[in-house]
This record gives sequence, structure tokens and C-alpha cells, in this order.
Amino acid sequence: MTTVMDDPDEIAAALRGTLLDGLPIEEGLGETLVVTGIEPTQLLPAWRAARAATPETGRWPVLTSVDEQWHDPSSEEIEALDRAARTVDPWTVFRWWGTDSQLGREDLHLWLPSRLGEDFAQRVGRDVTLPTTRLAVERLTWERLLADSAAVERGWRTVARLVGTGDWYTPSEGVQLVLLPTPMQWLAPAWLSYFGALRPQGPEGLAAAIWQWEQQWGAELVASWGTMLQFVVGRQPALGEQAWHLALQLLALGGNLEPSPWELALAVTRSDAWFLHDRP
Repeated sequence: MTTVMDDPDEIAAALRGTLLDGLPIEEGLGETLVVTGIEPTQLLPAWRAARAATPETGRWPVLTSVDEQWHDPSSEEIEALDRAARTVDPWTVFRWWGTDSQLGREDLHLWLPSRLGEDFAQRVGRDVTLPTTRLAVERLTWERLLADSAAVERGWRTVARLVGTGDWYTPSEGVQLVLLPTPMQWLAPAWLSYFGALRPQGPEGLAAAIWQWEQQWGAELVASWGTMLQFVVGRQPALGEQAWHLALQLLALGGNLEPSPWELALAVTRSDAWFLHDRP
């Protein structure tokens, strides 16, 4: 079991020679340690430096705003969250809003994939049986897309903006790196708040989602901005069912994401980063 470093001087020694060398390290709420003075242009490299030291420090790093509110959990709460992360089905806690969103003839045109070309969108529209749901239209689009290589190529160009960290939120100032007193990233909801998880079993569901994503995709939590989460990922899903289901999971936790499921499903097959957004 990894030992958690508690002495700021020991943490400083572990970070010596990195981008974080010499930056102030202070005690934070809930036995966290907080690194300040990070350049806004160096957020991801700074996180990577702290992440590389996790086997030594025993602490998972998460970027947050300086005014971010976080919790002071008890050991019992942390243990309960760890159990929940390994047992709760997060997709009974979180569902994409479009799953049950009813569509009629008057609003169907709003959700047809015009970005793939009018001809393609019209073909999808002709195959829709009304009334229907937003999810059913998106699923039909995905199936038609996978069967049309020319449409897939147009799709790649459409979703290029969603690949990588280009859509990530970058604060201009007031950034800190919170070193959680655990190497297990799925326990982050014990300390940090995400608006999308402010519901019954929300923290447990978020912990379970992070645990699953780590196992399946090598996903690693980088930043928590209150209404936004950012991850880097080590593996991408295959183009097909894997990508489709992952896109719906990201949309379930990121209720204010703008891409359609078919766009996100394409993007995640090539991206090494995810962005979630859910706000009031």
C-alpha cells in the first residue's frame, strides 16, 4: 500500500527538478496539500509533474480554482465512497437527458445531422418513425454513419475540434494544484464538488464512473472546476458500440456538453482527452 506523504518539505523534495520545483506548498482542508503559483500556460505540464510523483507522494493531483469549495471528509465517508466506487452502477445514477426527450414532426429537423450533409440528413429523417426520442434519432444517425464511409470522412472533419484538449477550460488566474491524501483518483468526489453530481448518490456515481473509466480507458482526472471536469486518457474505444456507449456516458455526466452523441462517439475514438460540463 502506498504511503501518503504529509510533510510539505517531503513533497517539495519529491517535486524537485520538475516544473513545480520551488512553488509554495500549503496545508489545505481535509488533509490535502495545495501547490500554488502555477503558470496558467503550464497547467497540464504541472499536473503531469505531480502525477508522475504520485507513486512517491501517495497523493493524486487535481487542478482547481483557488476559490473552489471542497469537503473535509471523515475516514468512514472515504471508506464508504471507495466501496461504492467498486459496486455502484453509475449509469443508473446518471442518464443523458436526450434518452427520454420526446420528438414530434415539428422539431425533428432540429436534430437531424445537417453537418454530415443535407442529403445524408434527409435520408436519416425519412427513416425515422414518429413520435420518437432524441436518443433514437441519434442512434439511427450513428448506424447510418458507420455504413457510409464518405459520411465518416465528413464526420472526422466535423469533430476535429473535439479531439484533444482544445475545448478545455483554462483559467487566466487563480489556479491551484490540490494534492489529495490518496493515490486513488476515484475518491476525488470525497473532497471536490462537481455540479453534475449534486444529486442523490451523485458522489458515489461519479466515483464509480471514474473507477470504471480508469479500468477501461486509462482515464485520469486532471482538473475539477466546479461545473467542469477534465481527463486525459490512455486508450481509445473502437469505432462502433464501444465509442457509442462511452459517448452516452460522457453526455450523462456532462449534461451541458454541446456535441451530439454521434459527434462525441467519433471524437473519443481519436482523442487522448475528455471534457465534461454541467452547470446550473
